[in-house]
Amino acid sequence: MTKRATIRTIAKEVGLAPSTVSRALNNKPGVSATTRELVKEASERLGYVPFSQARALKSSKTFTIGVIIPEMKNPFFLGFLDGVEKVLFPRGYKFIVCNSSQDPKKEKVYLQWLMEHGVEGILACPTSPHEDLSMYRKIKKYGIPVVFYDRIIPDSASEFDSVTIDNKSAVADAVFYLHKMGHRDLGICLPRLDIYTIQERLKGFYESCKLLGIPIRKEWVVDNMYIGNKGEEKLRSILKASSRPSAIIATNQIVTRQILKVIHECGFSIPDEISVVGFDDVPENELFSPPITAVKQPVLQIGKISTTLLLGRIDGEKSDIENVQLKAELVVRKSVNSMLPP
Repeated sequence: MTKRATIRTIAKEVGLAPSTVSRALNNKPGVSATTRELVKEASERLGYVPFSQARALKSSKTFTIGVIIPEMKNPFFLGFLDGVEKVLFPRGYKFIVCNSSQDPKKEKVYLQWLMEHGVEGILACPTSPHEDLSMYRKIKKYGIPVVFYDRIIPDSASEFDSVTIDNKSAVADAVFYLHKMGHRDLGICLPRLDIYTIQERLKGFYESCKLLGIPIRKEWVVDNMYIGNKGEEKLRSILKASSRPSAIIATNQIVTRQILKVIHECGFSIPDEISVVGFDDVPENELFSPPITAVKQPVLQIGKISTTLLLGRIDGEKSDIENVQLKAELVVRKSVNSMLPP
């Protein structure tokens, strides 16, 4: 294996002192144009790449942030990272992505690892609303700012910046729309109940149903709605029962896919026999037949705003804690049937 070219390698090649080569490479004074060109030509020929960690040790700047995501396969986080990159790249920053896989222990390992690798800030989506804040407080104490996005840990609002959506109203908007279309028998499907955003979306479902006088049937509230989990079997049994919901609401994009899969397997027609409101508006929602009505999160804006907040903290431009809450939008298509009399 060819050894990595260093300043000493270049110095030996061109017959100059390493200090002279270093000044030439870093455009420092005291080096002639001829020498600078000689060093540049040799560095390119030898494949020299500056060692960024060495520079970081001198400047205390790594121009790197860490990003904790809880679920790599969820398309929401891909859209979020797109927003992050759009803010970081023009500023010369890069980012390290760590997938916690919804595991608090794994999350803590990654947080410690990011600290040890000298990140200047962290964007974090906590795995659990019951999580201990001590690790994040430790990170902040060491001068590394943290911004929570998508999810928060309750009671953290006075200590940490955050960017979320109004999850309760996002689902409430779906309930109000279904009510307007004449639906009174509603089901809702959830990935798992120990996630902050899902808890808030379920609260929005309960509160809006109560406000509209829609009866809540607990047996139509389906959790663990993932491939091969019990939730999928529960939804299948609900759909095959003599009394079933006229409409089902999803609470993230993966759950939307599972709902559509189970409905298809049961042989029901959307929206003639059952209506569906998805969550997260991805391009594939327009490709289904019929196209899927869905709650659209401002995912790109969540990425941009949270990254802007973090860079403000890194630059020392911010003092007051900011908890930004954005609104979701219901995109109406053709997966909801009218139950109103003609």
